[in-house]
Amino acid sequence: MDETSVEFDELDLETITPRQVRQYLKDKFVIVASNRGPVEFRRGSDGAIKAHRGAGGVVTAMSTALVATDAVWISSMRTKEDAVKAREAPGGRLAMPPDKPQYWVKYIIPEKKDFQQYYSVISNSVLWPLQHYLYDVLRRPVIDESVHEAWNNGYRKINRLFADEIVREIRSTDKKALVFLQDYHLYLCAQYIRRKEPDVLIHHFTHCPWAQPDYFRFLPHAMRRELLQGMLANDVLGFHTAHYVNNFLQCCREGEAVRATVDPKRRTVRHGPRETYVRHYPISIDHEALERTARRADVESYRERLRALAAGRKLLVRVDRVEPSKNILRGLQGYEHFLRRFPEWHERVVFANFLYPSRSDLKEYRDLQRDTAEAANAINSEFGTDDWEPVHLEIEDNYPRSVAALMEYDVLLVNPVVDGMNLVCKEGAVLNRRNGLIVLSVNAGAYQEMRGTVLPINPLDVVETAEVLRNALQMGERKRKGMARAAREIVEANTSFKWFLQQMRALRRVEKQREGGERKQALLPELPRYERFE
Repeated sequence: MDETSVEFDELDLETITPRQVRQYLKDKFVIVASNRGPVEFRRGSDGAIKAHRGAGGVVTAMSTALVATDAVWISSMRTKEDAVKAREAPGGRLAMPPDKPQYWVKYIIPEKKDFQQYYSVISNSVLWPLQHYLYDVLRRPVIDESVHEAWNNGYRKINRLFADEIVREIRSTDKKALVFLQDYHLYLCAQYIRRKEPDVLIHHFTHCPWAQPDYFRFLPHAMRRELLQGMLANDVLGFHTAHYVNNFLQCCREGEAVRATVDPKRRTVRHGPRETYVRHYPISIDHEALERTARRADVESYRERLRALAAGRKLLVRVDRVEPSKNILRGLQGYEHFLRRFPEWHERVVFANFLYPSRSDLKEYRDLQRDTAEAANAINSEFGTDDWEPVHLEIEDNYPRSVAALMEYDVLLVNPVVDGMNLVCKEGAVLNRRNGLIVLSVNAGAYQEMRGTVLPINPLDVVETAEVLRNALQMGERKRKGMARAAREIVEANTSFKWFLQQMRALRRVEKQREGGERKQALLPELPRYERFE
């Protein structure tokens, strides 16, 4: 039997071939939409416009998942140079990569005030902290007229801009469109698409946690209702873990914001005439591409610098964006407690913090960056000597440096308060060949997959963090080797491409149901091995 004659949704994800994917997509048109795209353009000191890799886990996963799909990825303009490059490109589409196109990037260009309301006021000051359980409920947010205005005239408006651009792309071809919406920025987008293209297949993936109903209720009733209605306009909703799926189903089941029928066994929600499937797919990385990056000359140069920095000492590393959920300050506090409680480790360890600036338009983020620098300086002032700086801190957008650090650590600290998944720990597990250990927060989505191969910590407990750091640094080589190997095997069993294929297969099952090829209440496929969390 020809391999392409097998139904796409019945193929084994462990053995699926690129040819089979291309065969399935021959009459399909993949459209991805996310706030941040895979590339942004900036003008250098020489006046030339240069491309820079987009930051964040969504970009990391989607950039590799879209290889050879000929997809169009729609994102918001981030810089003036983005608009310049978009105007120069035929049809506004930028080839990625430019020398050998495998997919295309297209920008929406919003008004500055609209974008600020959508991005800073709603997405990053209301929705993001809500879903990470980071409201300071005694002080903020204060949901006043400005927030309601930002929802009505910013968040809604930018979601419509995305929807309008997606509809234009749908109508630009005779192929069947598969639309993949990404994350909390675009919760309303599907319902706007439906008004113009009611039958299009739409999948939405949420890359952050989903809060439990009692916490979700902090969002005003009208916003909750509109948000859930927007999400339930999708055919399939994806989350990282089964826990987030259950939280979402409970939010729908309580019936206060929307009238919906929830089937917890089938993991479906019926709202009006539409039935939405709710599934979990743990996102992963393209470990083969990552290993190719690790062989680059600039990465090797940074590795040499790191070895010189460590100077024979143990190397404790963190690689993160400067944002509240990453818990950077408690990481430094845990290290400070470690140095105070275990003085025998003085001058025997260096804590290298390689951080990315994030959302510098928000005061909270600027304050966090300042506080991080002050905390690092305080530790160095108290414990440092002429020959030893306990904390090394760099805050800049530098991907090769991050790859080098993940190759060189003895211990990697990943201690988010709450994280949807966290790809840093997965990248570290694959890149590190020095039997480095990962200290991982139990509130990171990745912990569900990697438990048993990492050292768990409560992200709020700096005493426990100090003790676990000590245990990691003094663990015997045989046990370190076994844990590092097991972590690497878990990550390598999954890829971002498989993660994306699952979403395509889920939409294919919806498509078959519409075509009458299966009985109406058919279940989606069984979860692959690496998705089942026993």
